[in-house]
Amino acid sequence: MQKKMSNGWIKIHRQILEWEWYDEPNTLRLFLHLLLKANHKTRSYRGVEIKEGQIMTGYDKLAKELNLSTQKIRTSISKLKSTSEITSVSTSQGTIIQIVKYKNYQVVTSKLTDEQQTDNKRITTNKNVKKEKEVYSFESFWFEYDKKIGSKEKIETKFNKLSNEDKVLIKIYLPKYKISQPDKKYRKNPDTFLNNKSWLDEIIIESNNIINYNNPTNANPYKKFEA
Repeated sequence: MQKKMSNGWIKIHRQILEWEWYDEPNTLRLFLHLLLKANHKTRSYRGVEIKEGQIMTGYDKLAKELNLSTQKIRTSISKLKSTSEITSVSTSQGTIIQIVKYKNYQVVTSKLTDEQQTDNKRITTNKNVKKEKEVYSFESFWFEYDKKIGSKEKIETKFNKLSNEDKVLIKIYLPKYKISQPDKKYRKNPDTFLNNKSWLDEIIIESNNIINYNNPTNANPYKKFEA
């Protein structure tokens, strides 16, 4: 699949489905965020050179941007470092994170005239509109969540405003959530699930019990469920 931003693209091969951190929502989300934020060409920031594939940031800043705790950011950074996905260097201005294989995620284009580039972008954008809608459709979410409470039209509007990144995370999260709440009457209503960004909650499944560690921004984050 491809992600489009106002100033360029990154490319992501379907092989990412086999990536060892794919089923770790926080780590996957952080890595995609870093890919999208990294410089596509060398720039200078307050006297520090930020090269292609690098981003100047900080743990607290990333935590705020992704609505995660700073500790979860540190944990995910450590995981990405352990498999050589990224490296980092601390400076007086902040932390410089390098995407190790950044060029692998860049779209290779030929040299075209300005007019050809404009036409090509228009065609590619039109095709991408369809692809973005197919990442994870609302109808799939509505069917798989299997708790049809509330205005479907309003819930669909909320769902369609989500980024493709969040839709992918929801798709990954739902099977585990349904295991933790097999009786759908105890699941959150769909609109509450979307409003609270519940797909960012952590679920740990043990042999005899299911423990749900909620988003750190919520009060009483620890709740235990019988399997």
